[in-house]
Amino acid sequence: MLERDTVCVLCHKAPAVHADHWPLPKRELVARGLDDNDPRRGRGLCASCHSTETARHQPGGWNRRGPEY
Repeated sequence: MLERDTVCVLCHKAPAVHADHWPLPKRELVARGLDDNDPRRGRGLCASCHSTETARHQPGGWNRRGPEY
């Protein structure tokens, strides 16, 4: 993903340094039996945008387990 998205796909300003699972989170990809390393299921984000997106969609961080666990 980071080879494809060299600049953050959200802010279009900073270098992409994080491979973000999108549009489905990693947990959902794994639960559905999909390849979470497939570059079609991700996007490159800068550190700031990745932190913002993680905080917005996964309060407590990516490793926090939701009520379904």
